[in-house]
Amino acid sequence: MIKYHKSFFVWPGIKFAEPITKPFIGWIIGNGKKIDFWIDTWATSILLREHIDLPNHLWKLYTAKVSDFINPDGWNFPTDISLALLAMGINIFSITCNPNSEDI
Repeated sequence: MIKYHKSFFVWPGIKFAEPITKPFIGWIIGNGKKIDFWIDTWATSILLREHIDLPNHLWKLYTAKVSDFINPDGWNFPTDISLALLAMGINIFSITCNPNSEDI
């Protein structure tokens, strides 16, 4: 049995680096099949879920993938979702997708 506490120094270093590295962490969107529309940072550095005030238990019903909004020619968003994204400051057509490749 271990009867002492040893400090863990890696986590403070990771937390320190977060503001520096966060802008460079995200997705290169291909067909969108690996990317959760609501909980992955694919459009901005903030989850889309953070923009919408819903109780946690309701989020289980929101299972869209980014691929649900991509067709062979590129983005295919219904007008209401495009407008909602614009209201969040996201111009979806400024984000590149390649329906013929995998997400990275």
